[in-house]
Amino acid sequence: MSVTKFNTTSVKSGETATVDFGTSIINASVAVQGYNISFGDTDHHIQAIDVQTGIASVSGSKVTVTATCKMDDHSNHSANGTVKVLVIADCES
Repeated sequence: MSVTKFNTTSVKSGETATVDFGTSIINASVAVQGYNISFGDTDHHIQAIDVQTGIASVSGSKVTVTATCKMDDHSNHSANGTVKVLVIADCES
């Protein structure tokens, strides 16, 4: 029998974070729970926003996740942000 566990972590764009569920993981998945990105107080005409998350590895009781959060405008300005990642793990009970 297995048990499904949930955990969240914040990951800066281009970095990784590891979540420890405390028991062996059978399978894992991730979802974007939220994100934060800003050009600050200046006016920009946004061209594209790209927010993604994925699993880099699953090992024992740990899931390592990746994230990308970037924004570009029409003037070749870009900004990186942070992604709040929901990690869902099917764990041994």
